[in-house]
Amino acid sequence: MITENAYAYMLHNVPGLGNKTLMKLLQEFGSCKNIFEADESLLKKIMTVKQFKAFALKKKQWNLEAEYEHLYNTGIDFYHYGSAGYPIRLLDIPDPPFALYCAGKLPDERRPSVSIIGARNSSEYGKFAAKLFGEKLASMGVQIISGMARGIDGISQQAAVYAGGDSYGVLGCGVDICYPEENRSLYDELISSGGVISEYLPGTQPKPQFFPPRNRIISGLSDVVLVIEAREKSGTLITVDMALEQGREVFALPGRICDSLSYGCNSLIRQGANIASSPEDIVDYLKRNLGKNVCKESSAIAGGSSQSGTESINASSTFGLSKTQEYIFNSLDFYPQTTSVIFEKLLSNGIEVTVAQVMNCLVELCIMGIVSQTGTGFYRRG
Repeated sequence: MITENAYAYMLHNVPGLGNKTLMKLLQEFGSCKNIFEADESLLKKIMTVKQFKAFALKKKQWNLEAEYEHLYNTGIDFYHYGSAGYPIRLLDIPDPPFALYCAGKLPDERRPSVSIIGARNSSEYGKFAAKLFGEKLASMGVQIISGMARGIDGISQQAAVYAGGDSYGVLGCGVDICYPEENRSLYDELISSGGVISEYLPGTQPKPQFFPPRNRIISGLSDVVLVIEAREKSGTLITVDMALEQGREVFALPGRICDSLSYGCNSLIRQGANIASSPEDIVDYLKRNLGKNVCKESSAIAGGSSQSGTESINASSTFGLSKTQEYIFNSLDFYPQTTSVIFEKLLSNGIEVTVAQVMNCLVELCIMGIVSQTGTGFYRRG
């Protein structure tokens, strides 16, 4: 018996039949099988001449059962709009995807989801925040959605996986293609413990024009969109616009007014976005406004203590350091500070240390890889 999914998969493979046309056809004829069997005159009222020719040729050449069985055997799941398993969150968004491909699994509809997005070339402050929010939210049972891109996306998703949580990457290419290649290990981990999702056919190579449309799926699968870092004119803000159009809540991480990577976030806050001062801000929103079942204690999944995320990260970062190294590390920020500023800060806190000791410890911390130097300034690595 040929399934409705087999008909939908064939339609999605017709060259030139875009998402909007496919959705019009589905709305007009009620099912993919009905589209496949529809009278030519009726199809031509919706399809262009070029689209109908492509449809007719594909219909003639396509083996419905064999092609769909081949897709099934690759381990890639296929869902079309309205079918069983298609994400409920996407049903009512503007321009919902006609089809979705998934390697791994789709997000659990019963659990809260937060998308964490931001700059590809993030600062140390942004990296720290992405790790903190990704780890803490995931450890409390929140599913993390993002685009698996370099920078904030990948960092937050990797932190979620390390915390033992579930994360899902929405791609601007086929789900059988890892992009960017540098996130190969994350890609493999997402397929094992979460999933990678795309509206593009398997084998589709990444192209710039594919990424803006996929952002509506990232925000659509989420209850909340969190922006970690974004320039004033940033692709990240495209996702924010889509999230607002979909009725999703937006949170933004505040930053210094002189940092270009925080211009976008500060602007969002000025326009009414929620301030993300800690992961608990988002958890409180999910529980208070959406009634989502969020575990308050991070130990429920991660098996850790109930420390705040900042304390937890500081503890792991300073493990094995001498007292002097630990004092100096904890005095550092994510913005460069000179040796003299660090020295004065230590003295004001009652820590007796010489300038030579400070300089030696800074060099040692740089060698360990937890501190970096730029010019005459030193800063903590995210």
